[in-house]
Amino acid sequence: MKHILTTLSVLTAFALGACTTTPRQYSGDVMVSTAQATERCEILGELSGSSGLTGLFGLKGVDDIRLDLMRRAEAMGATHVVWGKPNVGYFSTTETARAYRCK
Repeated sequence: MKHILTTLSVLTAFALGACTTTPRQYSGDVMVSTAQATERCEILGELSGSSGLTGLFGLKGVDDIRLDLMRRAEAMGATHVVWGKPNVGYFSTTETARAYRCK
């Protein structure tokens, strides 16, 4: 019984720690857009990323990937990104984006 309580205490501490982490924010100039809004823009390329966060932590993984993709798009000279469809799998979480330069 003591072993079970110790295990539950450790798991609770990890879960609470995951909830209290400070979210990273993107503060650059790239904006999230739609495919329709970027029809007249120059496509710069497609980006993809992955994370080891899956299952219950999959949404955090998607957020981390999107933050990275926004920064990479900015480095390419993009003004807008259009997200693909995120995939939260058993072993990894992936996301794609198209980077555009709109005038």
